[in-house]
Amino acid sequence: MSTTPPPPEPYQQPVARNDAYRATPAGVPAPAAPAYVPPASANPKGGNKLGLGAFVVSLVGVVGGSIIALIAGMQSAALAPYADAGQRVDPNALPPEVQQAAALFGILTIVAFAVYAVLGLWGFVQGIVAAIKSRGRGWGIGAVVLSVLGGIVVGIALAAGAAIGVST
Repeated sequence: MSTTPPPPEPYQQPVARNDAYRATPAGVPAPAAPAYVPPASANPKGGNKLGLGAFVVSLVGVVGGSIIALIAGMQSAALAPYADAGQRVDPNALPPEVQQAAALFGILTIVAFAVYAVLGLWGFVQGIVAAIKSRGRGWGIGAVVLSVLGGIVVGIALAAGAAIGVST
């Protein structure tokens, strides 16, 4: 003979008593549930001005450096007739106007890359801060990418200026 256990009793959840949600008599509406209030955070999200500012500074650095590099490249056209493959050019043997063009080319090239370097570094650092603090994260990431790839753009502008100067 085997004994079978008695069937389990139906499970009933205990009723929690809360005075705000007492059972109401018939015909009386129940009180409304409280509205959702998000928790207050210690660091509220700031605006996107920090990231936008970083992007604008990076963009000014790249565009400004590219314009100056384009002008510098066009100044290098004066040196093209004196450039022979494999031969050294004596700077003292060049005519004075070509020497001035060479000096201007060098100065403008340095200024172009200095403008890009200063403003690009500023935008790079400020973009990282904006991305970390969530104050214009998208703009901050864009500023970092623009600052990193901006040197390529400035170099291409220098080469394009030299090509334009030689072709005219």
